[in-house]
Amino acid sequence: MPDPADVPDPAAPDAPVHPQYPVRTKRLRLRPVRRDDLDAIHAHRSLPEVALYLPHEPHTREMTARTLERVLAGEALANPGDWLDLAVETESGRVVGEVLLRREPDEPATGQVGFAFHPDVHGTGIATEAVTAALDIAFDSFGWHRVIGFCDVRNVASAALMRRVGMRHEAVHRDSVFLKNAWCSDSVFAVLAAEWRGTPPRTAEERAVDAVATAFFSAFTRRAGEPVSLDAARAALAPDAVIERVDENGNLDRTNVEEFLAPRHALLNGPELTDFHEFEVAFTTVVTAGRALRSSLYHKHGIHDGVPFAGWGRMNLHLTTSSGAWLIESATWTDETQHTHHTKEPRR
Repeated sequence: MPDPADVPDPAAPDAPVHPQYPVRTKRLRLRPVRRDDLDAIHAHRSLPEVALYLPHEPHTREMTARTLERVLAGEALANPGDWLDLAVETESGRVVGEVLLRREPDEPATGQVGFAFHPDVHGTGIATEAVTAALDIAFDSFGWHRVIGFCDVRNVASAALMRRVGMRHEAVHRDSVFLKNAWCSDSVFAVLAAEWRGTPPRTAEERAVDAVATAFFSAFTRRAGEPVSLDAARAALAPDAVIERVDENGNLDRTNVEEFLAPRHALLNGPELTDFHEFEVAFTTVVTAGRALRSSLYHKHGIHDGVPFAGWGRMNLHLTTSSGAWLIESATWTDETQHTHHTKEPRR
């Protein structure tokens, strides 16, 4: 039997071969961050809305400087666990965000993607363009086999971005990390090298169903006690839609559109429920012959009588199309038991 001391450990994969920087896209340039990017990076890392779902509070300038030094030390990705921080520059030379690539410590041929952008560029497509370019680097230059991404389940914008660039939703890790005095849940996305170039775009019908489902869920939103109109939910429902709730005992409660909306309008505009958000975390959509089935896992959270709460549920939406407009003809849902959070601080 050979002596284990005589058997060499397998060598870790070599550090990735970097492309020629800057990497150019239609509107942007991506390059490793520099020390003189401190002010530009701090401009978005210091904002509460950027740090909202991140595992840390808004950065002080000293925190940003320390983070910058850490990523500069590992930008070559020579060691598993290192991060490469790519500054995202516009044509004018302004750094408007970062896309980060991590060489995973357990399997160095795989990576993780993360990102943060200044709110000034939200809704412009810049984030999608930059993350797409970073994934090109990960697969085409670094030769990685798989890239994953994480976001807090409440961070619907980041989840939507990862879906847009072709990443697949793989899992929800419920209450998986304790941060900012609360248990937080993560959504996990991933894409393989073999899939990256061949990911088919969502069809026009699938995108139309996406829009109806998003409008329906987001209609039940109240921010800081503001008045709520459920017109968007009513518009997403067929006039004769059937809405069913399955309770914890398996009993079925069936209502029509107005019977469903009226008590929710009163609750959302009452004094007890001052904040409420409900949204899809994961979903599947099947569209065929003018009909669609949307199966969703959803998350909701809010503040009731001054106490934060959160909950999960599942919903099936059946939709039909007429004259090009998709409407929900039936909805069946069940809520899981809710639990309270003793904090008002979420994370990204």
